[in-house]
Amino acid sequence: MLDILIIGGGIHGTHLAHRLIQQTPVTQDDIRILDPHEELLHVWRRCTSNCGMKYLRSSSVHHLDTHAFSLRRYAALEENRKDTNYIHPKNRPSLELFDSHCRMVVDNYQLENLHIQNRAIELQNRGNYLSVVTSEEKINARFVLLAIGMAEQPLWPSWAIRLKKIGVPVNHVFDPGFCLDSFNADESVAVIGSGISGGHIALKIAEKLKKAVLLISRKEVWVSPFDFAPGWIGPRYTEGFYRQPIGQRRQQIVAARAKGSVPQDVKDALDKAAAANQLTQVTDEIIDAKCDNGSPLLIGRHGRYDCQSVILATGYKERRPGGGFIDQAITEFNLKTAACGFPVITPSLQWHDRIFVSGPLSELQIGPVARNIAGARHSGRIIENVFNKKSILRKAV
Repeated sequence: MLDILIIGGGIHGTHLAHRLIQQTPVTQDDIRILDPHEELLHVWRRCTSNCGMKYLRSSSVHHLDTHAFSLRRYAALEENRKDTNYIHPKNRPSLELFDSHCRMVVDNYQLENLHIQNRAIELQNRGNYLSVVTSEEKINARFVLLAIGMAEQPLWPSWAIRLKKIGVPVNHVFDPGFCLDSFNADESVAVIGSGISGGHIALKIAEKLKKAVLLISRKEVWVSPFDFAPGWIGPRYTEGFYRQPIGQRRQQIVAARAKGSVPQDVKDALDKAAAANQLTQVTDEIIDAKCDNGSPLLIGRHGRYDCQSVILATGYKERRPGGGFIDQAITEFNLKTAACGFPVITPSLQWHDRIFVSGPLSELQIGPVARNIAGARHSGRIIENVFNKKSILRKAV
């Protein structure tokens, strides 16, 4: 029997496993990561590649390793030194550097050896332990850590769903099958969404096409260095957040997120592309769409827009991730949820004596940083402290 099974092999799940092995009595024999993809961090790499990201939005101290300056030290090695490693502000690392550092951590600490490639279907309460049911086996563990992200619920507007069903070329940037290389240079492409994903994908497509890319967003593209105020990482804002009743925390989280914003370098690149007639920015809300000779005709509140294909950069559905698996677990363990559907958890990130959460599932406790790399590190420190209590694993037996 395992001590710990982590469900989810993204940034959160991989960092949690690494931190617990390095900083607590947990050993490699005690812990596994359950994830359906071919390698750890597969979805992270797919999504960042799909949108053409060049630099992360987070600073260089937010990464997969345990020591805050690990990425900086890695970048300082002679073989890794490049003028393109960072961008201001806050030394934001390039995706190339960040991903190379991730591979170093996974390889050096043999984290891929922890990976069980399968999907959790059901979580069963066995009293002194838990059973996680997959399509091939039952995995027994004393504790389960839920590190489930939002990637499997991209947001599709209703008009886009209708177009897709009748064969009109509409894709979401976070869909598994999306490929940047599939676009013809002579195509006219509309990108829907004003945030960092929309900005990145519009710039990447503009490099490939002869025609100007149409970037349509409900609001004008606006600048914010990060997708939340840095004060949310420490006590400056979180102390007040913790004093709020659970029912009011969701409102604070929504208000704190700089949704639809981009960092200054992306805004500058968009403006430069527009000045070079590679990009046309339109502020409008698409409310309907039609098929016009096999191509999309987008209908906004202020105009109509012809194109040959549509790329959605509309983010994710703002609902609790995990689908039917989490629904079943809630019923099985009588787990408490807030009005928004997300877990009501303890300050130690426990949803149950034997169930911990990280990522989106932890945001009513962690706050608006919960989904980010900074949130993974914050959750990791909290859970590390719990497993450093000498009695917890002994009492779990």
